[in-house]
Amino acid sequence: MAKFHPGDQVSVQRTSNALDRLRKKYQKQNRLVAQISIPNRTYRPATNTVDYTFNIQPGPKVDIIVEGFKLSRRELRKAVPVFQENTLDEDLLNEGRRNLLTYLQTHGYFDATVGIKQHNEVGGDLLRAIYIVDPGERHKLAKVVLEGNHYFPSDLILPRMQIQPAGRLFSHGRFNQGLLADDVRGIEDLYRNNGFQQVKVTSKVQDNYEGQTNQLEVEIHIGEGPQTTVSSLTITGNHVMGLNDFPELSTAPGQPFSETNIASDRDALLDFYFNHGFPSATFEAAAKPMAADPECMNVTFTIHEGEQVFVDQVYVSGLRHTRPSTANQQLEIHPGDPVSQIEMLRTQQKLYDLGIFSQVETAVQNPEGKEPSKNVLVDVQEAKRYTFNYGLGLEFQTGQPAVGSNQPLGATGVSPRVSFDVTRLNFRGRANTLTLKSNLGRLQQRGLISYDAPRWLNSQNWHLSLTAFYDNTLDVTTFTSQRLEASVQFQQTVSRATSLFYRYTFRRVKASDIEISPDQIPLLSQPTRVGGPGLSFIRDKRDNPLETTRGTYNTIDEALADTHFGSEADFSRILLQNSTYHAFGRRRPDDRRYVFARSTRIGLEVPYGNTVIVEPGDPVPDNSSLVPLPERFFSGGGNSHRGFGLNQAGPRDPNTGFPLGGSALFLNNLELRFPPVTLPFFEDNLSFAIFHDAGNVFT
Repeated sequence: MAKFHPGDQVSVQRTSNALDRLRKKYQKQNRLVAQISIPNRTYRPATNTVDYTFNIQPGPKVDIIVEGFKLSRRELRKAVPVFQENTLDEDLLNEGRRNLLTYLQTHGYFDATVGIKQHNEVGGDLLRAIYIVDPGERHKLAKVVLEGNHYFPSDLILPRMQIQPAGRLFSHGRFNQGLLADDVRGIEDLYRNNGFQQVKVTSKVQDNYEGQTNQLEVEIHIGEGPQTTVSSLTITGNHVMGLNDFPELSTAPGQPFSETNIASDRDALLDFYFNHGFPSATFEAAAKPMAADPECMNVTFTIHEGEQVFVDQVYVSGLRHTRPSTANQQLEIHPGDPVSQIEMLRTQQKLYDLGIFSQVETAVQNPEGKEPSKNVLVDVQEAKRYTFNYGLGLEFQTGQPAVGSNQPLGATGVSPRVSFDVTRLNFRGRANTLTLKSNLGRLQQRGLISYDAPRWLNSQNWHLSLTAFYDNTLDVTTFTSQRLEASVQFQQTVSRATSLFYRYTFRRVKASDIEISPDQIPLLSQPTRVGGPGLSFIRDKRDNPLETTRGTYNTIDEALADTHFGSEADFSRILLQNSTYHAFGRRRPDDRRYVFARSTRIGLEVPYGNTVIVEPGDPVPDNSSLVPLPERFFSGGGNSHRGFGLNQAGPRDPNTGFPLGGSALFLNNLELRFPPVTLPFFEDNLSFAIFHDAGNVFT
């Protein structure tokens, strides 16, 4: 059960895993309070072995139920963290009570109460926790009104409040007296933080709003009072660090005066000093109103810098397979630098970013000592170097090519699929990665070997990739494509948003199972070598690459295939893409706004020399070669033109209807994306979009 056997090597990790397995075994039996420990360890020097004694107290089974309100088991498990944490204590039960109360309030039971009762069954083998619910009457918050606010507009205050009127997100609104009191305090804090020290906020709740039973209106009146501002700011005690070196402060002449801003400035200044080697720096603040105008304050910051501490040496430990130079290149703190917590944190982050360490810890040796120079210790734990992934499943494709049809819709294809991947991290101790990926099925056979050097030539801005690739794919309603490819690519990170890719690619392509004019079959199905350089430009200013709500995405992809680079076909290719995203709905949270997305793609392929692309049905000139079928532009499918099946847009063979691809592409996609809607079972994980696609492929 614990997978802890005599003869196994002793380690902290093995012992911890054994305890975790035993706990999970009892947790699956709902014994959430099971106590498992190792009270005794006996070392035997003669055999160099350790005897372990496991103490297991299974405890009672735990059952959690709700009385007084009908709640599904799924909602109960979602609300009560006992099920997620697999343990039982008062804190988790109380958190579950608060979650249940929030659930009831979001469904209109604003006056609901939830209590907890624990009960031990006779015999002590069952512990029952009962949530006793009194939902009260169901209400609906119809309206929230703000009055007296002049400095802050209602559009800024309302989204910050916890109470919310009925809408699409909360069908009955969200309200109770506790939330209202919190909102009143929150509005007062907002005004006080901006200099309104005498602000007064009151609230009034009106039931049966406009004669509607159980409908509520909340009125909030804000008495702003006078605003206190900063007249002058004086900073004293800074002897080593200059005023021009300080971070920007919230307290400044002409700005609102508040204790919150002073506390923020205190943290900013002390962080600044701590990160410049002043671990004992202190801060004091004083404020005095002007005699002529008590609403104007003269503020004084007094700093006691203390002694500055520098780095003596930096020691890195825990390197077993990693070259010391690989780790040392990521150090942001060096001998002679001030001891800086932020630079130590950046060192830790950069070492984690290598992807080869599972744990990184940094510390200052003898931090309480009075030495002017101290050692910085960096301890790392290397991650496992090998990762194996394997899978077995079924692959479905519709519309395989059918023989003798002008509309080659074909039949559905089904094939078992096996995948096997191996990843070797930290190859040769340089933080590089060697990867083997493969999958095998009747519809697709694919293998890839890649070597990635993310910090080529010790530069953070250069990435080297070497790739060898084999692919044999039965492409839906088009052809069987065989591709054997090798490439080398350099990625240059110009800025956070801009990247350049320089590559050379050499591949051997072949198309088979083609349904086109007989006189074109030999040219389109024979193996063809394609090789040449390429350049890609990417500028990505999206807020989120996966769920984009605003920003732009632009790409330029250029490639050249030429006989001077080993290619049997001569052609150039360029593909441009411009995408924009606009969110609207000002009063909605960011994840609940409507998004209008547009994407435009323009592609052009120009053959030259003895390479041509002919019109569908036209004969091929003597001594000429065609642009290989897999290298042409195709359109149609879920990621392209959604008005067509996969690769079905564009020129076709006049006899068989088989798609031939083309040398030019224009595609414009428009989408109006709606916020997620709350539905049974799906909750808020489903959203809808209206789209319009226009464009085609041309010869």
